[in-house]
Amino acid sequence: MDAKEIKALENRVARAEEAARKSEENTAVIIASGHRAPVGGTSDEQRAMRYFGARNVKDILQVNTGDPKFKHVPEELKFLVRQVKEDFDISRLTQQIYYGEAKDQGDTHGRVKGILDGNYFARDVLAPKLKAFGSTVVGAGDEWVPTMVSSQYLEEFELDRQVVDQFKALKMPSSPFDVPVQKDVTVARIQAESCSTGANISAANFGTDKITMTATKLVEHMCLPEELNEDAAPQILALIRMEITKAQGRAWERAVMNGDTTGTHMDADVTAAEDARKAWKGLRKLALQNSASINFSGAAVTVANLRAMRTLMGKFGVSERDLTWIISSKVYNQFLALPEVTTVEKFGPMATILRGSLAALDGIPLVISESARDDLAATGVNTSGADVLSSVILVNRSRFFWGTRRPITVRASIDPTPPGDRWLLASWWRGDFKGFTQSATEKSVVLGRNVI
Repeated sequence: MDAKEIKALENRVARAEEAARKSEENTAVIIASGHRAPVGGTSDEQRAMRYFGARNVKDILQVNTGDPKFKHVPEELKFLVRQVKEDFDISRLTQQIYYGEAKDQGDTHGRVKGILDGNYFARDVLAPKLKAFGSTVVGAGDEWVPTMVSSQYLEEFELDRQVVDQFKALKMPSSPFDVPVQKDVTVARIQAESCSTGANISAANFGTDKITMTATKLVEHMCLPEELNEDAAPQILALIRMEITKAQGRAWERAVMNGDTTGTHMDADVTAAEDARKAWKGLRKLALQNSASINFSGAAVTVANLRAMRTLMGKFGVSERDLTWIISSKVYNQFLALPEVTTVEKFGPMATILRGSLAALDGIPLVISESARDDLAATGVNTSGADVLSSVILVNRSRFFWGTRRPITVRASIDPTPPGDRWLLASWWRGDFKGFTQSATEKSVVLGRNVI
């Protein structure tokens, strides 16, 4: 295939992708709008109203942008909605600190009255955004501030993660919480064509089991500068709030990938008692303790070894729709260089020589995680500072669950410790990660180790 033919192929692929994008946008608008009257206009705010089927700003604030029914909504519109929710939350915190508004208590967020009246941020930042969404800001905006804006926004943030979002999310009404699951299936049997009593076959029940989830609390906090003033507060609060919230996401991913609850952590460099990687057993640990690993013999990834991982999973590796590769950026570049995906004649228009990227292999999506370690020994664990090997994880997503007992909570409070006289901004979360018990007959996560 010469350069001209390759260029023509690239153009066809680009046109097809653009057509698919427009089709998805149209579908999303139809799904989201339901039977509500359409909102006119072409601004991003008006487009967001149409996509989410909102009639007013209050509807927008109550939208959960992470709901699967909104998966076709463009990311820039989801970001726009999440941003206005964040602005409300920062304004709420500012007024709690400077204007004596009701503080958060327990799981209840303080109700801030006249939220647009109190400070520069609310008047000059939040009010114009409300107007762009179609609000006339009657009554200083109180009618547009549902009490759950703060907690809802933070729940949406929880969905913005690469690894954890691969697994089914469960609400934990208690801790511990037992999740009933089906373990075995039944098989129909032959019955003789007879009316005699001896021809009857006894009833059968499918096997059941349970997964017990026990919530672990993760926390992070930062001190607000003593020089904090009303004008600077919104920007500083937004920055610290973002950091302590992202800290929760980083902890989840590290624990899901590298967690271990045994007395001595499998990795030699995880020693601190408060390290989030001691919250639960992660995917790498579960595979290793179940002897579910393939040795890549100190070489780069090959399709043969990757498929050997899938074979080791048995029936849990059959459906590519349930599977995910989880790798580091270093290993991702090895995937890009696989001979089976680099050339057009072998991989068609999705060849990495044309695309410069790879979304899936054997129909199984790739997820790149910063928590996938590149400093392991051949055994698949970290033993010293000299370890330089990587790994590949193949997991059946349907066999693991992500439980949340309490969504992320962000709260401003007075520092009770000496010297005091300062504010703290802290985040809390409680939950667990658990799956079917790994065994000789359940290999739903496999590790490829000793990858150079």
